[in-house]
Amino acid sequence: MSLTRRDWSLRARLLLIAGVAILATLFAGSAAMYWAAANEDERLLDSRLEDLARTVLSFSEHEITEILGDGRTEMMHAETAATLGSRYRYQIWTRHGTLLLHSYKASKTEPMMPLTQTGFVTRPIDDEEFRVYAMEGNGGEMVIQVAECLDERESAFGLVSVYFIGFLVLPISLIFAGTWWMLRRSLHSIDASAAQLSARSPIDLTPVVAENPPMELQPMLNSINALFERINRTLSLERGFTAVAAHELRTPLAGLRAQAQIAATASSPQELAQSLALVMAGVDRASHLLDQQLDLARMESAASQAELQRKSVDVLRLYQTVLGDLGDLAQRRGLSLEADFLEPRIVAMELGVLLLLRNLLGNAIRYTPSGGRVVVSTRRDGDTITLTIDDSGPGIPAENRDRVFERFERLGARGGDGVGLGMSIVQSVVMAHRAIIRLLESPLGGLRVQVRFPVAET
Repeated sequence: MSLTRRDWSLRARLLLIAGVAILATLFAGSAAMYWAAANEDERLLDSRLEDLARTVLSFSEHEITEILGDGRTEMMHAETAATLGSRYRYQIWTRHGTLLLHSYKASKTEPMMPLTQTGFVTRPIDDEEFRVYAMEGNGGEMVIQVAECLDERESAFGLVSVYFIGFLVLPISLIFAGTWWMLRRSLHSIDASAAQLSARSPIDLTPVVAENPPMELQPMLNSINALFERINRTLSLERGFTAVAAHELRTPLAGLRAQAQIAATASSPQELAQSLALVMAGVDRASHLLDQQLDLARMESAASQAELQRKSVDVLRLYQTVLGDLGDLAQRRGLSLEADFLEPRIVAMELGVLLLLRNLLGNAIRYTPSGGRVVVSTRRDGDTITLTIDDSGPGIPAENRDRVFERFERLGARGGDGVGLGMSIVQSVVMAHRAIIRLLESPLGGLRVQVRFPVAET
């Protein structure tokens, strides 16, 4: 089952994260403020209800006391609607349950709460919720009960809440606008870098320059610029390699043409045979050059996957494979080939070890005089396995040993079937395996090549 890739915006996601954090903080703070304000408002309204009870009692207590002193027990009088309006109600009772005074809409027969109870209580009256407060007066002879409709309370507090929420919209809008502007400014370097990359040509590998980039973007820019530098260096090497390869191919091709022209105009069978032999030699040299170029390209392309391609390699088997290609040449030159594999296996790329042996043995066989010796050996030295190739040839002067790794460098040699790429291939193999190569004087009198491979588990 295929998964559909979803495009997403870093700017939008950061704005969403910031928005959620801001809204969560504001709503949490607003809820806490609302809860605190509601509790404080409830306390203040209860306090005001308590003060109202004391005020009503203080205005009526003297007159009621005189009436009680005269022995009258009938209800004194009722207040009109204009006295307290519909929001408040009150009753003044004797301790024995006689109603002395009541407000508009207050019951004439039923107290708003039991006369034995004082303090605050919330209860329904006439199908509405009321907050009722009761207190004693005149030394406990009277009880005043004051009630406030909760709908009136909530409508007043609801209006304040609407204003409170309305005023929150302005700071939220300002915070969102400021956050969006800051994100846009912070991500400007990303947009500028993208614009640079999209506007440049495919061969423009100059570093990407971003003005004051954030620290989080700097590693990415450094990696991109480092990649451009490596690509530019690789392309430069490839351009140089292509130019030199074209130059090197021109010589054998020109020779082939010349010998073909001689063969076409040969005046005798001997001259024709000689020209055709030279044509065949030129073809072999051009073919060898192409083979070496292909080997070098294969090794360089496989170097990036060297860690994944490593395995336990049988060095003896690869040595015998190489002898199958070079054994006839060694036999014609009368060379003595010896092998001493004390460590028969190396954890490495099989292709790399094969190319290494083919080029090092090929050089030793080509440059060792007739009747000479070539010895190949391996041994383990601590955490390395050393591959050594000794020959009894002329060797290489110490001052020229670094030059042999340059491409098409033959140290002034002329003729033969060498093209100057063998040691470049060897160096590519060594670098892919993080190995170490040394060119030394051989006990046989010629050149000793030592390659130290780090020991690794399969």
